[in-house]
Amino acid sequence: MSNKVKKDILFFIRKKIVLIIPESSNLFRCLSVFGMRLRSVKRHKKRDVMKIDIPVVEHCNLCCKGCTAFSPLAQEEFLSYEGYCRDMHKLAELTEHNLSEIMYTGGEPLLHPRFGEMLILARKLYPKAEISFMTNGVLIPAQKDEFWKICSDYDINVRISRYPIKLNDQKIREIQEKWSVDFDWVGGKDIPVKKMWKYPIDLKGGVSLKNSFKICSQINVCVRMKNGKLYPCNTTACIEHFNRYFGKNLKLIPGKDYLELDEVRDIQEVFEFLITPPPFCKYCNRAGVTFGHDWEVSKKDISEWV
Repeated sequence: MSNKVKKDILFFIRKKIVLIIPESSNLFRCLSVFGMRLRSVKRHKKRDVMKIDIPVVEHCNLCCKGCTAFSPLAQEEFLSYEGYCRDMHKLAELTEHNLSEIMYTGGEPLLHPRFGEMLILARKLYPKAEISFMTNGVLIPAQKDEFWKICSDYDINVRISRYPIKLNDQKIREIQEKWSVDFDWVGGKDIPVKKMWKYPIDLKGGVSLKNSFKICSQINVCVRMKNGKLYPCNTTACIEHFNRYFGKNLKLIPGKDYLELDEVRDIQEVFEFLITPPPFCKYCNRAGVTFGHDWEVSKKDISEWV
């Protein structure tokens, strides 16, 4: 059974549960936390092949409340194309050109002026990997034919995370049909995601590393590569925006919360790193996750993240 089919089945089941149990209820939270613990068992096994997540921009054209990438708090910042090329070649050496998946995220990746070139390089270095990018869909109609030809020729998948905002559905369908590009509507094509999750941050760093690591949905899954570093999760890779905006100092420890790509000796070192609880987990109150929050434009208030 493919990962896409599994995700579709899980989403169908989740929709049925939500019809009976409101997302904002304690019962839904307890069931979700229990499910996260069950799924985490598989994630704590050492990998034999890696998937990578690459944020090509830090900012976004939307401003979603409680964004887990802290994009509403980020300044305009594009990933250096030259630095990206250097990191991709280094990673190719470490992995012997073998990755299971490359996912491009942000912020909003379609904001990057050289995004098409990045996709071409990825396919040349990783001919067998699944390559995709996550977008909110707003900028899809504005992309030129040259970009969609790249997606078609180099087998790039498009994942649209649909929020309750107006999209040009007709134009998106026309692009999909014209270029035969695979579009995957994350969370459902016809029903926008109206409810959000909140993963609270403990500013005092008093969370048990073991408990936080056990329940985390990103462990051994969301490996982020950015500016010559490998991060085990989205939070550690983006916490700089939270720190800068709110004047906090939630520190990352080199070699434990992230790896310097140039200092990694072999891929086994990365695999071991990904199943070891990083010190930063003490700031992530994963057991305190809450659901059923209405999607809103961020007011950039610290309460959205703590």
